[in-house]
Amino acid sequence: MKQLLIVAALALGILHPAMARASDPAAPPAATPTLPSAADLVAPPVLGEPQLSPDGTRVAALGQVRGVPTLILVDVRYADHRSVPVPLPAGQSLDSFNWAGDRLLVLGLRSADRTRYLVRDIAAGTDVAIRRDGRIIHIDRAGRFMLLSGGDPESPGVFRVDLSTGASDRIVAPQKGVRTWYADGDGVVRAGLAWAGGRPAMLYRAGEDQRFTRTPQSTSDTPEIEQMVPVRGTAQGYAIAGSAKGRIGLYQYDFGANRLGALIYEHARVDLDGFETDRSGRLVGAIFTEDREQVRWLDPAMRALQRRVDAALPGRANRILASSDPRLLVWSIADGEAGGWFLFDRASGQATLLSNPRAALDGKRLATVRPVRFVARDGLHLGGYLTLPPGRGDKGLPLVVMPHGGPFARDTADYDSWVQFLATRGYAVLQPNFRGSTGFGRDFETLGDGQWGRAMQDDIDDGVAWLARAGTIDPKRVCIMGASFGGYAAMWAAIRNPDQYRCAISYAGVSDIAAQLAFDKPTFDSGRSFRGWQRRIQGDGAFPLDSISPLKQAARIRIPLLISHGTADETVPFDQSLRLHRALEKLGQPHEFVPYRGEYHSIRVPANEADFLTRVGAFLARHNPA
Repeated sequence: MKQLLIVAALALGILHPAMARASDPAAPPAATPTLPSAADLVAPPVLGEPQLSPDGTRVAALGQVRGVPTLILVDVRYADHRSVPVPLPAGQSLDSFNWAGDRLLVLGLRSADRTRYLVRDIAAGTDVAIRRDGRIIHIDRAGRFMLLSGGDPESPGVFRVDLSTGASDRIVAPQKGVRTWYADGDGVVRAGLAWAGGRPAMLYRAGEDQRFTRTPQSTSDTPEIEQMVPVRGTAQGYAIAGSAKGRIGLYQYDFGANRLGALIYEHARVDLDGFETDRSGRLVGAIFTEDREQVRWLDPAMRALQRRVDAALPGRANRILASSDPRLLVWSIADGEAGGWFLFDRASGQATLLSNPRAALDGKRLATVRPVRFVARDGLHLGGYLTLPPGRGDKGLPLVVMPHGGPFARDTADYDSWVQFLATRGYAVLQPNFRGSTGFGRDFETLGDGQWGRAMQDDIDDGVAWLARAGTIDPKRVCIMGASFGGYAAMWAAIRNPDQYRCAISYAGVSDIAAQLAFDKPTFDSGRSFRGWQRRIQGDGAFPLDSISPLKQAARIRIPLLISHGTADETVPFDQSLRLHRALEKLGQPHEFVPYRGEYHSIRVPANEADFLTRVGAFLARHNPA
């Protein structure tokens, strides 16, 4: 019983003072906030990735019991949100979980390098083991069956799995070249995507009782399709694909003809991330990330529902994540906080807190993140995020510029423990979305091709110069910090611009670009695809990569450098940092080197991440005091 009470407390979290509800006018005034510690900022969420059951009575979510990740089941019919852990088999970790009807959970359990599925009946407390491997492509909402794409990964078939017995039958045989299968809302496999000569072709059938036929192959100028879904009872569907303007938009899609149709919705500035359909497969909304993920509701009923949620949680960004007849699951966040999970009751119109997932930050002062826009030296308009230290004003501040990894990725305004650590220690933090960042159209992304250490680095420097001209920062008190590509950019800045930066910090950064490309090559499925990636990094094939590789230019480093890396990194190998450390030792160049044994490309153990941030704080205090 004591353990269950601990779990309930963890799952509920604590109501952040900034989250006092309109329905709770008696909420006590907030105490004077204190600064969060590094451990507070990196503490794993006590409730994460929640999923609402189809009948809206329960929430399944990732949780923590005495520091051990587990699955939590929350009964939201009760005011105290009664919570219990879902026991998992010994020696297995949770890889995924999905509702199948109102009482079944399909659990993906990993042991060694293999994932198997288990069906847990939460009412009976019984399990059914699924002995078939594969990727889930459909789960029946009534909980009768699911579809797995499995077998040879180069040419998988489709298996229908009975969730009451675990038995499986192959319902679609492997087809030459088809790696991805698509099912409609009824669980009927309707299409398979094949590739030939670098262009997509489609296998299609109108119904379960028909044979697949190969549709015409796409032409070379057909936009690349990112996501698609067939609508039951018709040959039509929806697809996310590139547009003539270079942005990714939402289109009608003709599966029978393998052809994009009319544009349904395109955002004016950013790419779409996906779309949402209702239980019948009808299109209801388009998903995009401007500063935070949001939905453009195309369905009038959902637009009205969003207005009701926003009225219940005013002054906040509210994202409806799941919907049932009695209630909705909503992620809600306001400036200066890490956000929380809320339940919205359709009948009463009230929103109640399910969990403040980062309960360690309750009562702690966080910094506000705001979007910014600036112009690069060549006239290109860029964006990013500026976080100012609380209570320090907006003039003459010390700065840490933090370029993101990828580099073909992007930053958002979402909670970032590193940013908050720096800001609450007195530093302004700039996160520039330099050219090559994704999400702003294909043309903007391709501007980054061949620009490692060149125009991408110019953009980072130009963001710093813009803040200096505005008087926001003191240009003599600037450092740079990043991970992965951001770590590379930090190390390269130490060589390229020692007059602009006082110090540099790299986690899992690339120091030898040619060696990294050689490491990447075996991960590509063809020489052609690898050469395409190489062109994106190198640009002109004759361009000397050593000229922009920190390892090869180590003798030019003249500013303090902190280098850190996980020894088990499978994305950027540990020796990318180790070799630079040894080169600097040989040169007699003072620096700090901090390896984390067993860590990966990102730091997974909270104690290690807290240690890293603490070292970063001490390093900055010595070389760029706030």
